[in-house]
Amino acid sequence: MPQGKAEPDNSASQTRYLLPKDLAGALKRLDDIEVDALLAAVTSEAERRGRLPRASASRAPRLEDAGGSLTKSKLNAVRAAFKAGVKPSAIARQFGISQADVRKTLAAAGRD
Repeated sequence: MPQGKAEPDNSASQTRYLLPKDLAGALKRLDDIEVDALLAAVTSEAERRGRLPRASASRAPRLEDAGGSLTKSKLNAVRAAFKAGVKPSAIARQFGISQADVRKTLAAAGRD
């Protein structure tokens, strides 16, 4: 096998998506909803792989308005996941929060 190429994990026909060379620049062009959807997807994939995000949630600012003490990014990710069709119970599992916090976050989003 040539160096630098990994074997596909289960199917040679799977499409491989490459990130842009200027990832930071590409991310700046996304709107808030796209960033939230990306964050939700990345969080879900990191959890599936048994990896946790490197940034410590304890250092992130927390909001007390809806869902207890969730970070602003987590609140946005919960809302984006719901808009993408993910069920509240799956959102709670995905983000490690209670279903009550998910309901409060979604209810608060409806009042905004």
